[in-house]
Amino acid sequence: MAETLLLFLNLLLILSAVFSAAMWLRLLPAILRQGVRGFAETWLPVRRRECPFWGVSEIFVMFGAMMVVGQLLLLLAHQAGWYELPEMGQPLVDQNPEMLFIRLAVAALANCVSIGFILLWIWNISRDNIGKFGLSVNHSMIGLGFKAAVMLLPPVMAVAALVNLWVAEYEHEVLDVLQQLGTSRVFAVLFFGTAIVTPIAEEILFRGLIQGGLQRLADRVAGQVESHASDLTFKQAASEGDDRLGVEDAIWNGQEMEDSESQGNWKPVSYWPVFAASAIFACMHLGQGAAPIPLFLLSVGLGYLYRQTGSLIPCIVVHMLLNGMTLLAVLLQ
Repeated sequence: MAETLLLFLNLLLILSAVFSAAMWLRLLPAILRQGVRGFAETWLPVRRRECPFWGVSEIFVMFGAMMVVGQLLLLLAHQAGWYELPEMGQPLVDQNPEMLFIRLAVAALANCVSIGFILLWIWNISRDNIGKFGLSVNHSMIGLGFKAAVMLLPPVMAVAALVNLWVAEYEHEVLDVLQQLGTSRVFAVLFFGTAIVTPIAEEILFRGLIQGGLQRLADRVAGQVESHASDLTFKQAASEGDDRLGVEDAIWNGQEMEDSESQGNWKPVSYWPVFAASAIFACMHLGQGAAPIPLFLLSVGLGYLYRQTGSLIPCIVVHMLLNGMTLLAVLLQ
């Protein structure tokens, strides 16, 4: 059974890689003709929305909740006799697999609490802030996430394979624990924490709070925090075929640009917040071999999705698929 599932997973990855390569080759002439920035603006047109209302305080709220709750839960686990605190100066990776498993389970719970805390925080500011933040679930954004996964994951995984071979082998305590404690209970806990909770928490933190907050700062410096165009002007321009909106020129025309989800007249201008948030995301994964290199590329792709759509849903879908397939592949090997 495991061999059949592994064969099916490898076949799925091969088909995705072939389709991704064909799509990128098809898009290459447009990229060369329009330039990277021009292509990015027309391939997935920007959805107008309200300017991000959050800033540094929300970042500290969520990150602080992760740290504080995680440490409190570890202390409670230690008092209950489930967890042994590492000795002074002992690297966490040197703990035995059982203790690492407890740490990972605690980290998943801490992430759950931090997600709930930050959502309650922004909801308390205004009742409709959850949607403005980019967490409104709809079929078009979920579909876009699956399309983006097919386009983004094969190149990222190819880069990861190359850097593992030429730079340093990928290391992660989740994979180590799964390889040494490969029971169904361990897999279920790790899958929940790594393939479900972690993508939601990291996309909220890095894409939503950090990139969104930086975007607000960048466009304020550029003098583009608010657009003076009205909704009527935007709709008229779209109906008249204004090329600046990139609606008719969008190569990825499968995305539904739903008017009901357009909340406001603001749209992002600067691109550097995408790269800044991606650099931070990559740095947070130092100590995992050469993983920061492909993760930076992945983060740039996810940051582009969030910049253009204002939705975290496609980013979460891609992140979940990557983590889920990685865990499943390790389990089946």
